[in-house]
Amino acid sequence: MYMRVWYQILYIITLIIKSTSSLLPPDDSSCSNQCFHQLPEVCPPPEDTCRCHLLPNCQKAAICCDVNHFTLTEGLACVNITSNNGIEALHIRNATFETFNLTSSQSVLRLIRYLTITDGNISRIEGEFAKHSRVSCLNLSSNHINAIEDRSLVTLYNLSVLDLSHNNLTEVPNIRKDSVSLDISNNTNLICSKLKNTLLIRPEIIFNNENDTFCITSKDFVWFQTAEILPFSQVKAVHELQKNCHHNCSCETYRLNLSQAKLPTIEVAMNCSGKKFRSLPVPLPVNTIYLDVSNNKITSIKELSDPSYQNLRNFIADNNRISSIQPLEGTKFISNFDTLSLQRNDIRVLETYVLDNIQFERNYNQRKVKLGFNKIHCDCNTMKLKVWLLSKLSHIPDHDDIKCHNMNSKVIELDAAKMCQSPQDWTDFIYYIITAEVLLFVGLVAKVSYDYWVFKTAGYLPWPANKMPRLPCDWLCE
Repeated sequence: MYMRVWYQILYIITLIIKSTSSLLPPDDSSCSNQCFHQLPEVCPPPEDTCRCHLLPNCQKAAICCDVNHFTLTEGLACVNITSNNGIEALHIRNATFETFNLTSSQSVLRLIRYLTITDGNISRIEGEFAKHSRVSCLNLSSNHINAIEDRSLVTLYNLSVLDLSHNNLTEVPNIRKDSVSLDISNNTNLICSKLKNTLLIRPEIIFNNENDTFCITSKDFVWFQTAEILPFSQVKAVHELQKNCHHNCSCETYRLNLSQAKLPTIEVAMNCSGKKFRSLPVPLPVNTIYLDVSNNKITSIKELSDPSYQNLRNFIADNNRISSIQPLEGTKFISNFDTLSLQRNDIRVLETYVLDNIQFERNYNQRKVKLGFNKIHCDCNTMKLKVWLLSKLSHIPDHDDIKCHNMNSKVIELDAAKMCQSPQDWTDFIYYIITAEVLLFVGLVAKVSYDYWVFKTAGYLPWPANKMPRLPCDWLCE
């Protein structure tokens, strides 16, 4: 009993496999590729008046070559390719049409599953497939197609592969099917803004040959006003920008880097202002060039040495609790930056050995440093800072706002004579004492010399010496 049921199940499975295999592409190696692409050698010979023929080694497959509207219709008729004879795979090579109308071809294409039209000269695709079209793979590559009508492909609910490579399209045509594998590589006229809209509306599309896909930037690409060739990877990066942005921050395109030695790359501006951060965000999105972390509670800028900060050019960290600029030393940022703004922080000492590493000769007109409204403690060492400021005034737009916290004075107005004296200077008193000692010594020598002269000439000693008692050693002097 159980064996009979088991054999019946196997029989049903065998029938299902046979019925399914009849819908699959032929097993022959020349027909087994998913989109049924045939080589030119398979085409009918040039002397053959019928430009289409069935492939003897491929089940339910046909090829037409070197056709126009008339010869294609004639070729399909001469080999009896209609909607009723079960043709499932069709390749049309080297077709010359001003316009290929899908509506007029519905009777032939109704049962087609694999449609390939390549290596031709077709300007435009018009009309639409039948509502219940079975096309799962559509290859329209290498035809110089300029446009595909908006509704031409919307009825292809079974579509899984769409190849539009090597054409002149400006945008991705409208597709209804989810998870389509799409190839739009080597379309030299693709417009970046329209490609970006496709990524936004249809994020499930899988793009093939991304490395060979480029688009043209134009003034409608929001942030760039001239036409440049942009890699698809950069357009995709714009689309995924916010997704890759740091939590609670916002990321936008800042500019397009047009380096002569590299492909154009999109540079990112990241805004983390007023997010109550206590440290700098790490890591930054790739190619972040502008970072605003003002109005937070950040105490250190040590994260500037992180590798993700290597492309940073503009750093705005106003109104935080940063206490030192020492972490700037040795970073790539201090060598490459355009703007450094650390206004309204808790910096008490601005180390000149760090500031001296800033090469203002690079980007001379752009490089700016803002250090105003910090709590600078002024003493004799601050005079070095004054000298640095006076030599870089054009690059320090807020130099008048760099003031002393311990006195009412601007750093650039400090007086070295006052700042570099101790509160109680005894130098002058020492000079007075030395002078007095010298004068006393000179007077003493003069008095002794005078007394000696009197003793030699008059024969008597001065009064002090005359009153002194005689000592045993006086005989030595006598």
